[in-house]
Amino acid sequence: MKILIIDPYKKSNYRISKDTSGGYGTANNFGDSIFTYLLKRSLKSIQDWPPLFAAYAHSVLIKKGHDVDFERKITKKKYDFYIVTSSIVCYETEIQIIKELSKKKNKIFVIGSFATNNPALYSKFSATVIIGEPEFYFLSKTSDEYLIDLKQNQVVFSHNLTLDDLPYPLWDIISKKNKIGKLFGNENAAPIIATRGCPFSCFKYCVYPLQQGRTVRQRSINSIIDELIYLKKKGYKIFIFRDPVFSINKNHTVEFVNEIIKKEIKIKFVIETHLRILDHDLIILLKKAGMIGVKVGIESPNKDILKEANRYSVSNDEQLKKINFLNENKIKVSAMYIIGFPDDTVQTVNDTINYALELNTFYAQFSVWTPYPGTPVYKEYENIITKDNFESFDQYQLVYKHKNLSELEIRKLLTKAYTKYYLRFNWIKNFFKQ
Repeated sequence: MKILIIDPYKKSNYRISKDTSGGYGTANNFGDSIFTYLLKRSLKSIQDWPPLFAAYAHSVLIKKGHDVDFERKITKKKYDFYIVTSSIVCYETEIQIIKELSKKKNKIFVIGSFATNNPALYSKFSATVIIGEPEFYFLSKTSDEYLIDLKQNQVVFSHNLTLDDLPYPLWDIISKKNKIGKLFGNENAAPIIATRGCPFSCFKYCVYPLQQGRTVRQRSINSIIDELIYLKKKGYKIFIFRDPVFSINKNHTVEFVNEIIKKEIKIKFVIETHLRILDHDLIILLKKAGMIGVKVGIESPNKDILKEANRYSVSNDEQLKKINFLNENKIKVSAMYIIGFPDDTVQTVNDTINYALELNTFYAQFSVWTPYPGTPVYKEYENIITKDNFESFDQYQLVYKHKNLSELEIRKLLTKAYTKYYLRFNWIKNFFKQ
């Protein structure tokens, strides 16, 4: 069968990723100054990969013998059916694509966690929403079943497949249409996963559990190692682990990195995890295996604000000690902060900015707290949502009526955070040093 996967994006001068925020997507719209404009343009030019669920669906369908194209727009070719990737951050743009396809009575699947959790938003435009992880749907069904299911508004399916059953994403094919990021210089980078699922308490507002569930599923060590070797042969040298919480199973992680060291696989990789998971011994082991960067969620230094949001972490003193240890070992730390929590004020946001300056990590990311449709917290804020288009839910705008802060104040504080953080001597010195 001839199939087109369409991964559409709205026009912007900043990077949009559908792979972040649990597949809902984010837009790195850092602020409104000349400096933040340059920062946005810089990031847009070096990072741009499609969501992993679409990349996996692409490889599954090719493995099953189908003729599959991966594009960002509708092409003039004729296809047996179309697959449109969903997100909140490009929702209105995706609907325009679906409407255009529907006019000619084309058969359309919609995939991704935003559509899974809000199926009526797509099915009302004559599209069929696959509820759940689409790669497993396409792997478990036959071509005839695809065509039967395309007559429905929604498809709910079950399977007993594992992450090891999925073929590797074909980044060398997809990258012809997308700028797979060249991070940390000019070396090619590729996304990869070791686990899916996150059981932590911040599920109240975090969308990763909506995409992957709260039960942690992990690939076998051999499967991960084999993919790393496969991608390395394809020319990729840096690997971005897209696990919600890398090393959540410490024994699995230790076994994995020891295998990298044992097999002398010379790679570099970046992870995202919780500081509570990282200890000195694990950091040293990960570095020995090739870890060059780690992303950690700090969110806010204010314990009361974090408690209200169901977010828990190690103490501020422990954060500083662990980040200093990572810095001492020349591991590039990217600390992630959130402003606009429900109880935030101008003072607490400024406290967050100043705390970020104190930690002085290699990168800092400031985003705006967002009650996403589908999360438990959304019901509490549904009646005070101030935006009437979903593309505003990009994690860089205030989308609800805040009791202490206006939308303009949030944007000014966001601009201030990025400008104050990156335009200072200590950060510039640290950047060139590393």
